[in-house]
Amino acid sequence: MAASEIGPIFELGLLSKAGLVPWPGDSGWLHLNGVASLMAGLAKRKHFWTCPSTRAMGLYRTYVTPPSDESLWIEFGVAAQYCATQAGFSRDESAQLVGAIGEMQSNIYEHSKASSTGIVAFKGSPGTFEFVLADRGIGVLESLRACSEYSHLTSHGQALQMTLTEGVSRHGSSSGRGLGFRPLFRGLSNLSGSLRFRSGDYALTIDGKSPGIIPAKLWQKPSLKGFFASIVCRC
Repeated sequence: MAASEIGPIFELGLLSKAGLVPWPGDSGWLHLNGVASLMAGLAKRKHFWTCPSTRAMGLYRTYVTPPSDESLWIEFGVAAQYCATQAGFSRDESAQLVGAIGEMQSNIYEHSKASSTGIVAFKGSPGTFEFVLADRGIGVLESLRACSEYSHLTSHGQALQMTLTEGVSRHGSSSGRGLGFRPLFRGLSNLSGSLRFRSGDYALTIDGKSPGIIPAKLWQKPSLKGFFASIVCRC
């Protein structure tokens, strides 16, 4: 099997951290092909990396706390926006997608309680731009249950569904704060998107034109630690 998208690779990496599967590339059945350089960049454990030859892939590691110097994050955003425009997206579409990445990245610091484990990555190809965010923190169920309003939740699947609802966060519905998914859906409003979210023992997927929470599907999966999001956009 040959890898072409980064989402499955990063999800396999999280499952590998849980001891459920071999590390991607070590199994013999998976060929990394075009994502091999990204995995090599990941192994360097730098906070910021882009593919030096193609500029079509990049990654960013979050810190223990948000750094006062945001120059590396800004550089990452510029690289991601350039990659999206080279893939065929308009400047406005590319800017909206990078804005959504930024909103979701901030959730790692605010909600995961393990921000040093966070990774953000992107990959572009003709007509397609994809990005991934992952951490090995407490996950969405424990994060929401920290608020008395959501303390009744018992299912990771139910928590995932609520997390994608505007205004829902561990701060409560009256706080006026959410988890930043409206910019993501707005950025995909004129695009075809495939979205996959994982936390605990559930996956939630959304596919189609102008995706929103309504067509979401829940699937029970092997449990993994933290939160994982994989978004593939097609122009």
